[in-house]
Amino acid sequence: MRGYESERGAEAIRRMNAIHGHYPISNEDFLYVLSTFIYEPIRWNKRFGWRLFCEQEKLAIFYFWQAVGERMQIRDIPSSYEEFAHYNQKYEQENFVFSDSNRAVGESTINLFLSWFPALSHPLLKPAIYSLFDERTLAAFGFTKPSTLIVSGVENSLKLRGYLQRWLVPRRRSDFFTESQLKSYPRGYQLRDIGPSWMLDKLE
Repeated sequence: MRGYESERGAEAIRRMNAIHGHYPISNEDFLYVLSTFIYEPIRWNKRFGWRLFCEQEKLAIFYFWQAVGERMQIRDIPSSYEEFAHYNQKYEQENFVFSDSNRAVGESTINLFLSWFPALSHPLLKPAIYSLFDERTLAAFGFTKPSTLIVSGVENSLKLRGYLQRWLVPRRRSDFFTESQLKSYPRGYQLRDIGPSWMLDKLE
């Protein structure tokens, strides 16, 4: 297993802490980003999953990331699922506003995703990606809201995918993303390779 208490897990967290340590990130921002690893997958599952997470699964996600946050030295992590969910929503309400830096980060992230697909498909994929964002997020990034037709088409396609998956033969073995060939590292990677290129020598 490769949990946070395993040798590789502990090494990954040390690496992550070293990279984050080069930036002046507030504890409040750390808390919010940590919360997204809990609640965004749960929200996605609620919208498009072939079955809903049970309460034990939701709590398992919460306690896992709570433990990771503690190992990242993040302070004041809420002690309950409900309290952290409230923090997540309150942070977005108070801090999601447009800035040029938001747009730059958003565009870079979307362009990375688009690079995995043929260039001819990019004009179709970009509005499809935008359709997955709520209005508050679109406004914070300065992205154009897609048409109702595109939003409906994307959402219904994902819901149909979830419905069809419900009737497929159950997977016989786990399918971990990290065990697949990653487009960013086609020849594989070591943890020492992770991080901004200008920072790699400083992290040795």
